[in-house]
Amino acid sequence: MSVLRGLTALVSLPLLRRTVRAWRLRIVVVAVALAAWSYLLPVIFATFGRQMATLMDADLIPKPFLRLMGADPFSLDGAVALGWIHPIGLGLQLILPLAMGVGAVAGERQRGTLEVLLARPVSRRTLLLTWVVVLAGVVLVTVLAALAGTWVAALRYGVAADLDLGELALLGVNTVALLLSVGCVGLAASVSSDRLGRPLGFGIGFVFLTYLFDILGTLWPDADWLQPYSPFHYLQPLEILGARGDVRDVWVLLGVAAVALAYALWRFPRRDLAAPA
Repeated sequence: MSVLRGLTALVSLPLLRRTVRAWRLRIVVVAVALAAWSYLLPVIFATFGRQMATLMDADLIPKPFLRLMGADPFSLDGAVALGWIHPIGLGLQLILPLAMGVGAVAGERQRGTLEVLLARPVSRRTLLLTWVVVLAGVVLVTVLAALAGTWVAALRYGVAADLDLGELALLGVNTVALLLSVGCVGLAASVSSDRLGRPLGFGIGFVFLTYLFDILGTLWPDADWLQPYSPFHYLQPLEILGARGDVRDVWVLLGVAAVALAYALWRFPRRDLAAPA
């Protein structure tokens, strides 16, 4: 109960409810899409995996392509890991935290509603922490939807014995940390802008550039020094599902989120808000 009282002292419950109501349809759509996408992966493995394994034995698939995928698509762990880091899967996971992060301040400012919020007896830091709590909740819901889709499909097609619930849980925690880091970077970009364009461009650029760092390091050994600078390097689904996951990856991503949030908490209370144009 004391934890709940402490949380209510840090966040604005009316803003939290208002934000959830404004985003609820998009949250449901993305969660359902992620569940459906994750459901397909065990189905594909159960239906085609063993037959397609002959392609691997015949060396018909280039090794650099397999390194790019970061997984063996002909095992259940590999199929799940491949879907988890596939651009479609990553795009579905990233769309909400990125949009919510960059739109938190700049979006309210562009719509002319930020001044109304600040007219209430609520501090700027409380507003930021409220948005972060909503962001964390949304990320948790979407990741749980993806994990549920994977597990339900594995049960239905009789391959659940090949998955470990503990490893799936670590994959979920690692993914939550990645999405929080991206959302908080977007929030840090949002606190200094009056329009969505600049923070949105920065957020999209950050995602594409750091994703490119990881891809380049995977395909080109001379560029592997770029990978530690990419948050995507710290999400390794195949390693996690193979019981080789490193909890330090979670802490690195949470550290990125903490640094970005600390900057936002420092910057936002110190900026002037000019009269609306």
